[in-house]
Amino acid sequence: MFTPRYHAISLVAVFLALGIGVVLGVAVGEEGIVSSASRDLEQSLRGDLDQARGRASELRQDLAQRREFERQAYPALVGNLLPQWRIGIVAMNRLPSGYVSEIRDAVEPAGATIEAVSVVEAPLPLDRVEGELDGTKLERVERDDEVLERFGRRIGRQLAEGGQLVRRLRQELFSTSRGNYEGVDGIVLVRDPDELRGEEKSTQDRFESALVDAAKDGDVEVVGVERSDTDPSQISWFSDQGVTSVDCIDLIEGKTALVYALLGESGRFGIKDSAERLLPPPPERPAG
Repeated sequence: MFTPRYHAISLVAVFLALGIGVVLGVAVGEEGIVSSASRDLEQSLRGDLDQARGRASELRQDLAQRREFERQAYPALVGNLLPQWRIGIVAMNRLPSGYVSEIRDAVEPAGATIEAVSVVEAPLPLDRVEGELDGTKLERVERDDEVLERFGRRIGRQLAEGGQLVRRLRQELFSTSRGNYEGVDGIVLVRDPDELRGEEKSTQDRFESALVDAAKDGDVEVVGVERSDTDPSQISWFSDQGVTSVDCIDLIEGKTALVYALLGESGRFGIKDSAERLLPPPPERPAG
């Protein structure tokens, strides 16, 4: 089976051949060369271009066949592995377009549903949050790093298990918030690079680390994901947090890896140089 990387390289070669043909054609015309050698060269190049166009057509057909095979085969790879699982998507800073549908396409054939989507605003709106926490042990969240970390851990634990605090602060803390926050079986983490600097970045990093650490402490599996074209990659950040990662959620390989990883396999999976292997070991299927 041809890989996407193979197809990309082949297409680049095709377009390179086309470009060379155009350049040489222009050069021949400008110089006014009408010799037999130039005509032979032109015929040879035209033959090469015809072959390149034919090869490009074959590659498009190969890609279409590969996608259709993946579409039909995927349910057999993951079917009934996550029966009635509730999945929460938690994004840091921003949730790029397409991620929700890609994660849904990964987990729904396995029997799971997307229960909640939460996007943590960046920079953290601690002035609004602190106003809601007035009179509680977390009221100094904007002025005390230890309180900030406790706050991050409370939010992380309640994103996993449900709770009143996260429901109370959903409008202040999240730029996007969907779901009832009554607990999930797995969390899929997305981290979009931010441009924060100085104190704002330190505050955001401290909160994010505390949130992820607390979410991992429970019975909920946490898996970080990104697309195959994400730049800069966030895999190293996931690794630093001790979070299993998948670096190609836009591909069938990544969707399969996400489902397997949610069942407890740890590591870095996918197609990038940072990956330890393509997929986790296939899990045992539930009886019945």
